[in-house]
Formats: sequence, structure tokens, C-alpha cells
Amino acid sequence: MKIIGITASPHEKGNTATLVNKSLEAVAAKGAETEHIDLAKLTINPCKGCNYCKAHDTCVQKDDFGKVMEKVVAADAILMGSPVYFFDITAQEKIFIDRLFACVDAQSKSRVPPGKKIGFIYSQNTPDRSAFDVNLDKYNQVAGMLGIESVGKYVSVGSVSENPSEIDGAVALAEKLL
Repeated sequence: MKIIGITASPHEKGNTATLVNKSLEAVAAKGAETEHIDLAKLTINPCKGCNYCKAHDTCVQKDDFGKVMEKVVAADAILMGSPVYFFDITAQEKIFIDRLFACVDAQSKSRVPPGKKIGFIYSQNTPDRSAFDVNLDKYNQVAGMLGIESVGKYVSVGSVSENPSEIDGAVALAEKLL
């Protein structure tokens, strides 16, 4: 089983990266092949809304999005991680999600091979884990449109270094991908 972790934080060693990396280590210990992709280190441009992808089965833009999508297509499961910045995911993750428009054909059918799972890990400073559910839960709909089964989300609160037990919830979510 191949699981890729995709993070979208400008903080390479921050809470989100820690949660996703510790989760990947846990599923690797159970036999999964894992890889971590850091969107903040890549060049992924915003969607142009040009609809080129509807007629050509690919995006017109030649940036790092295509390489990430090749890995998504090859993986069995995805662990998507983002900090919550001002009520929602980071701009880096939102740009990536917007570009998933290229994975839907002109008839609104997904081009992503069936049978994939996804789990979402979010980190935030707000102590109420459900404070931003109205914004975060919509990404389950995106996964559903692509035919990817969501196993749920885990919202970590506060500093992982000060409260390492937050890692347990992220690992539990990642294990649902196995």
C-alpha cells in the first residue's frame, strides 16, 4: 500500500508537518510505503479556469502540479495536512485543490482512478476543535466528487511540541487509510 502525505504549510517543521510525518512513520511501521510532499516547496500556480483540461485530459500549465498528481494517481491513499489560517486551509493547499479541477472531465466525471482513500489533518491554535468545521468539512465534498473516500479529519489544537499527545489523534486517522 502506498500512502502519500501532502502538507501545505510554510513552516517546514511546524505542527502540520510534525503531525503528518509522525502519521506517515506510524503507517510505514505497519507496512505502508510512504512519501511526504511539501506543497510550500513547489511551484503550483492558481487555476486559470480556461477549461483546457476538459478537452485535453491535462492542465495547460506546466508547473509542479502535474508531478504531484502523478503521485496521487499512483497512491492508494492520501493524507492531506494544512494549518488553519484565518478560518480555513492555507493558500498553498487551496491552490492545489483548485487545480484538481483538471481531474474532472467535461461531463463532471473524475479522472482519478477509483478505490483511493483520503484523510485530512488540520492544526490550529483555537482550542475548539470544531470551530472551523463549516469551512473544513467541504473538502470531504471535493474528495467525493473525485471518487476518493474520506476517512475523516483530525483537528489538532495548540503546539504539538508542548502537547505531543496531539500526535495520537493524527496517527489514529492515518491508520484508517490502511
